[in-house]
Amino acid sequence: MSLLDQNWSAGGNADDEAQDDNQQGRQITTSRDGTLMLIECAPHMFERLANQMKQDSSIDDDDEDAQLTTGFQLVMRACQRFYQSKIISNDKDLSGIILYGTENSLNAFDFKHIYILHELAQPSAERIIQLETLSDKDAYKTKYDELFGSTQATGYSLNEALWTCSNLFSNSPQRLTVKRIFIFTCNDQPHASNLTLERQAKQRAKDLNDVGIQLEVFPILTETIIKFDFKKFFQDVLMLSDEDLDIRNNQEPTGRLNELLKLVYSKEHKKRAYCTVPFSLGKAADGTPLGFSVSVYNMVRPCPKPTKIKLDMKTNLETKIVTKHYLPETAEILMPSDIQYGLDVSNRRILFDSDEIKAIKKFGDPGFELLGFKSLSCLSPHHYVKPGHFIYPDEKYVEGSSCLFNALLKKCLEKKMFILCQFSARRNTPPRLVALIPQGEEMNKRVKNDRLASNGFHVHYLPYADDIRTLPKNDTTRAANDEVDLFKNVVRGLKFKYRADKFENPALQTLWRNIEATALNKGEPDEFIDLTIPSVENQNRKVAGYIDDLKQMIFPPGYVMGATKKSAAKRKCETNGSPGSAKKSKDDENIDVEAAAKSHLLSKLTIPILKDYCRDKKLKASGTKKQDFIDVIQSHLGLAQ
Repeated sequence: MSLLDQNWSAGGNADDEAQDDNQQGRQITTSRDGTLMLIECAPHMFERLANQMKQDSSIDDDDEDAQLTTGFQLVMRACQRFYQSKIISNDKDLSGIILYGTENSLNAFDFKHIYILHELAQPSAERIIQLETLSDKDAYKTKYDELFGSTQATGYSLNEALWTCSNLFSNSPQRLTVKRIFIFTCNDQPHASNLTLERQAKQRAKDLNDVGIQLEVFPILTETIIKFDFKKFFQDVLMLSDEDLDIRNNQEPTGRLNELLKLVYSKEHKKRAYCTVPFSLGKAADGTPLGFSVSVYNMVRPCPKPTKIKLDMKTNLETKIVTKHYLPETAEILMPSDIQYGLDVSNRRILFDSDEIKAIKKFGDPGFELLGFKSLSCLSPHHYVKPGHFIYPDEKYVEGSSCLFNALLKKCLEKKMFILCQFSARRNTPPRLVALIPQGEEMNKRVKNDRLASNGFHVHYLPYADDIRTLPKNDTTRAANDEVDLFKNVVRGLKFKYRADKFENPALQTLWRNIEATALNKGEPDEFIDLTIPSVENQNRKVAGYIDDLKQMIFPPGYVMGATKKSAAKRKCETNGSPGSAKKSKDDENIDVEAAAKSHLLSKLTIPILKDYCRDKKLKASGTKKQDFIDVIQSHLGLAQ
């Protein structure tokens, strides 16, 4: 069977072609996820966290981790951050929280010791404020006793808790594409003394898996619970293989907020393909098409600010934009069927109808078409066009794709070659020239079972000949060897370890922090440390020994850093002043600078007046800007702010 017979959006009627304009290969449509946090409230969850997770000299008393002393606080704060991230990234997703092991009960089936704190719904400011209170160091215990009871419960059933989660998903008013249950517990065998309850819980977990509900467990270690063994109970609940079991049992303990959030986000992250397309390798000797299928993933996607919405000033209702085309001469409204498209070429207008436009856009079927192989050394940095993708074999549509894909990857890594391909993400888009750069698996040597890179190919977009621009050739003077060596020392001094995931967008973070402060009734937004602003003090300290040498070697004698060169016209105006300028200078002499300083009006004075006062008082400013003169004058008069 041909790859295109697998319904790759290749072929069909006019409706299918119209749909392809907005569909990329087998791209997954917009969806809504549902996540339920199932939190155990056993006595161990209120103990101090394990020593190996909390005792760290790098934590000070003001650090957020220092305020989260118990497992319950840690989980509540993680749920709060999860809600906040959902509002920013996927505000349409639904989330909820269920507690089991509480004294009080609140659920549709009157199950004992199961309390639905939050129904399945979109996150709100009220929910976030409540979770913040339940994680507060001073108020969480009082709030917990008020809502859930002060007596610790025993004999609760995990089967009933999972049944409650399933019921919330079934009664959801929205259609959910992905359903997840995150279990936070410190008990690796919750029904050790009751085999009936244990068997029921395992069967319930299997039933949930059969209907497409994903389960994940996040162990919380405390001072008395220092080890969590998945094999005792949760291996059957999560249906883990022996290999996965070893990985889970060898994971580092989770006790820091950032570590727990990292685990939660990794399990909740939507690993969805940008598109799934065929990869054609050509035809065999007998004419049979040879190929496999791959899924394309986006590695980098710009994160924009929220779109502004235009509202009616009186009612705050969202307005609707309607576009109409009309003839200027008669003001007659034109229907879409009355509109043609034109293109001006050499003072002549060429007209196209809608069918011709579709024919022009159609280049071929979506997918990768092999063109050849080239050495990786042929790629240059200026060949970068835009963020690319990452491809991985897809066994769902073509069996054996992984075997062929891995063989191709292995040979490309051995010979240090990349694959040159033609790529179309969807049918009605122009093909792009891409380089498939091989990447081998890379493991973290410091953290066990932590994968830094996966096997696959990076899709690197290449420019066409029409896109390449040539720079003008300038015969610049080459720097001397001693100048080059000096700048090498400066570069070495300013080196640092760069990680893209450590630099947050300051514009986005400032916006969201201000929105969060307004929604949660905070006095001021949370402080944001902008890492894109360089630390001038550290830079000066690292290259202090080379600054004077740079000045002497590069700049002329007497050059002042930061000073601007006066123009000839300005100097002429200063030397040949008019009567008006003389009058102005006379008025300036009558200004009392000290009185202006005491009245906080120095900013109203001109730089020449401030400079003359500093010269008369023999004051030396740190620079040539107005604020530099104001600072030295205020310091001289004892009025420094």
